[in-house]
Amino acid sequence: MTQEDLEILAERPKDFLNHCKWHEQRIKFKQEQLQRFRDMAYSITVPLKDVPSFGSGVPSSKVENCIVNISGLEQDIQKDIEKLRTELQTTGEAINLINDKDLKLLLEARYLQRMKWEEIAVLLSCSYRWTLRLHGKALQEISKEAVRLLDRALPLRGAY
Repeated sequence: MTQEDLEILAERPKDFLNHCKWHEQRIKFKQEQLQRFRDMAYSITVPLKDVPSFGSGVPSSKVENCIVNISGLEQDIQKDIEKLRTELQTTGEAINLINDKDLKLLLEARYLQRMKWEEIAVLLSCSYRWTLRLHGKALQEISKEAVRLLDRALPLRGAY
């Protein structure tokens, strides 16, 4: 985890822990767009030609345009998945900063598994409201730990 990560975690732990959500949503949107391109490609009727045009390097038909779009989008999705994998690892490292097992479980369920508050309450065998209070406590704990790590990382000022 970088110093910048720790600073964000110390100041805005909820925002830091939620950053994977953005990548997940972006991947989901691209996958939906990919499906639309595939549906479009399947629905296009291909005119018969004597010589295939794939070798020219420039798409010359609607089907070829769809295939080029599909290929590019699949590559984008793979890059986004790699970014998400890195973000999930960083989020896991942040969650591991705290020692309380229940608070860790709550944060993992919410930010790594994307569980709803009601599901987390059942998982922890407590009420919905108590789950939200525990979440607040967990955010405070993770913020404190990030501040502690930042303080240790800063060089002593005024020392010669």
